[in-house]
Amino acid sequence: MTDARLPLSHRPGVTGYVTRPVLGTMLAVLLCSALLISRDVDWVLHPTLWAEDGVIWFQNAYAKGLRVLLATSAGYLNLFPYAMALAARALPLGWLPGWMMAGGFVAQVAPAVLLLVRGAPLIPSLWARGALAVFYLGVPNSYEIHLNLTNAQWHLMLLSFLMLVLPAPEGRGWRGLQYGVLLINGLTGPFCLFLAPVALWQWLGSAPEQRRHAFIQAAIVGSTALVQFLCLVTVGAGERQSMVLGPSATRLARILTDQLFLSGLLGTTTVNVLQQDALWHHPLMAWCIALAGLSTIILALAKGPSSFRKLCLAGLILLACGLVSPATGALGDQWVLFDIPGYGGRYFVIPILIFFIACLILACKAPGKFRIPAWALLCVFMVGVWADWLYPTRSGTFAAYHQAVEAFDNAPPGTQVSFPEASPGWTMVLTKR
Repeated sequence: MTDARLPLSHRPGVTGYVTRPVLGTMLAVLLCSALLISRDVDWVLHPTLWAEDGVIWFQNAYAKGLRVLLATSAGYLNLFPYAMALAARALPLGWLPGWMMAGGFVAQVAPAVLLLVRGAPLIPSLWARGALAVFYLGVPNSYEIHLNLTNAQWHLMLLSFLMLVLPAPEGRGWRGLQYGVLLINGLTGPFCLFLAPVALWQWLGSAPEQRRHAFIQAAIVGSTALVQFLCLVTVGAGERQSMVLGPSATRLARILTDQLFLSGLLGTTTVNVLQQDALWHHPLMAWCIALAGLSTIILALAKGPSSFRKLCLAGLILLACGLVSPATGALGDQWVLFDIPGYGGRYFVIPILIFFIACLILACKAPGKFRIPAWALLCVFMVGVWADWLYPTRSGTFAAYHQAVEAFDNAPPGTQVSFPEASPGWTMVLTKR
């Protein structure tokens, strides 16, 4: 076919027209962004700082400058939030919460967009990719990691995982961008440690035409994992607070039941109501639900693709580390507190996604006797999405924060000003230069 017979959007050298792939990408970005914003519109319109966003990232960046890029927090390097905080120094202080929220927004929406736009080799069915993207954007028990920079690393881990298991993107520019994302993720928190086995597995099992790309990715993830491990065992060894765990087999069953399986299916709002009934506190109930959920995942491991097994490997390591060495501020037996739906919810978001994907796999690939229960569970998941879709308002400190900004702008050099955050008990303190 000659160029004259090609549609304008497919003719080489023709500008001013948008190709179908670009239109699809734009549509995916708009739809995913709208869904994400709808969960807490007030937070987007009236953002305030959340947890480490102010107290750690910006407060240190404001006082120490570029040195923070080599500083550890909780034992790890944190390149992405510190880079965002350093860039924020050039902005008006009143824009800081919105800037930090925007960083979390981009990190959170990116995995859904990538799955929809480039995920066909991984999940050929468009409806299955759409269902997974919508569930990810509306996943229950995810209040902690919604639209904040502090917990953007959890979304960066999912984005990096997709990049590892998908075929190499076309074009050197896109590959360079992908390698850059893997590098940033690797130097932001401990998640490269969980992805390193996946990267190695992907490289060893890659096709000849993908081997060089897979090797580069494995080298990036492996080298950053080594850097983070050395930081953890040397400089950061004394930064992590020793916690009382209080472990037991029955408590583990309760945690998996309440935080993972029931919260994923019904939402934390519903589980909090169920916990008021004494029946739900019986150990037998916890064991039955936990074993049924684990059996579902194990069956999907046998029926699903290798990419699902890789996700389970990374998710299992992550959950195990979260239960053995949690980074929480509350005192007391952590495994008792973990039985409270929503407490440390960030540790269970990826396992909930794994549980959903397991049901999706069984609904499509399992023998007939397993498909009906799998489809039933997929329908029940919508109960959890609906119950936890809207988040409680977090912007109560919006006016107080901007009052502090005005006081800071009018204060003489050397004055200390406190800035309230949306996280209870967190306050950023800046000394004006």
